[in-house]
Amino acid sequence: MTIINITNNRMRSSEKALMQKSRSEPNCQSTASIWRPPGHCEIPDILGNAYLKPSPPVSFDLRPTDIAKQVSKRPWYPPSPNYQIPSPPPVKRTENKLEAKLRKFLPKRVAVRSSDPSTRYTNFKEIGTGVNGAVVRASYRKRPNVRVAIKRCKLDPDREYRAAIMRELRIMASGNDNLIKLREVTICQDDIWMTMDLMRCSVFAVLCQRGIPEEYTVYMACETLKGLSHLHTQGILHRDVKCENLLLGWHGEVKLADFGLSARIARPNHERLGTTKWMAPEVIREEYYSEKIDMWSLGITIIEMMDRVPPHYAIKDEEELFDIIATEPSPTFTYSYPTMYMRGLVAWLLDEEPETRPSARDALLEIEAHIQSNLLPCSNAQEMTRFLNRVLPEC
Repeated sequence: MTIINITNNRMRSSEKALMQKSRSEPNCQSTASIWRPPGHCEIPDILGNAYLKPSPPVSFDLRPTDIAKQVSKRPWYPPSPNYQIPSPPPVKRTENKLEAKLRKFLPKRVAVRSSDPSTRYTNFKEIGTGVNGAVVRASYRKRPNVRVAIKRCKLDPDREYRAAIMRELRIMASGNDNLIKLREVTICQDDIWMTMDLMRCSVFAVLCQRGIPEEYTVYMACETLKGLSHLHTQGILHRDVKCENLLLGWHGEVKLADFGLSARIARPNHERLGTTKWMAPEVIREEYYSEKIDMWSLGITIIEMMDRVPPHYAIKDEEELFDIIATEPSPTFTYSYPTMYMRGLVAWLLDEEPETRPSARDALLEIEAHIQSNLLPCSNAQEMTRFLNRVLPEC
């Protein structure tokens, strides 16, 4: 018991000593536990003069206004009645290279423009498609009664494609009466618009109603031969003669259209291009051919006019059709009954040997000789107009 009391007394005396020590040093532990807001202590400048101190604001004063300096010493006079405002200098428009090229080789009567065609034309309606683009019917905004046909083509950067468009424009600008006439050319962004004369319909539209009698067929064959003769003398072959590309006018005119597949006779042509049922055998065999392929296509077109369908129209397989055209004898009329002279003319045009096939001029002279001898019936433009009025009264 005495040992326990002694130890308790020692513990109490040590606790009293600690309390007296804490009272004598009050700032040792209390300062570390007190929280102070940020910014109370100054941050040491460890970067030195790395950051510039903001300069005091500077006040700016406006210059005092002096009314005396604003008054002009020269008196004001009214302008002279004879004074004229000088005209501004002309605006120099940069001409496109294609536009400059078209202006160079097209005749002066064909206008070349670069503005938006929708500002001059209205009432657009699609009436057909060509090799290089769609054909629409439109009318002038200032002259609503005047309607034209516009062929819109995409200006592809391909050189062969642009050459074909240039060739087509040159052919239509030649001014031949049996070729579709070009009025103006418009280059708008990446498109080229060819404005042409609007025709009444195509020969194919007449075939949708009925077959064409022999005298009207002979008349259209003569007019087509005149257009082909002009093309061949210019060194160009059409390569796509058919009823869809023969257009009829309001006064009995017959004009050849769609020269997208035309090519020069001088170059070696052996590509299989055109419409399959109208292709000549040498085109099917991909041999080198000349302008005589247009005469074969014309012979098939004459059969189409009277039969309402071309030969082998029921054959859908292309390989079978090519084999028949290249190996079998030349076709003839199937559903119509022409005269023997018409049959002889078609057999001459559909000669399997291109060397003995007639040229456009020779065929035209032969037909005219048969007409003068009353061996072939032939109508004229007036009779053709009356025939169209009976067949297509709504056009």
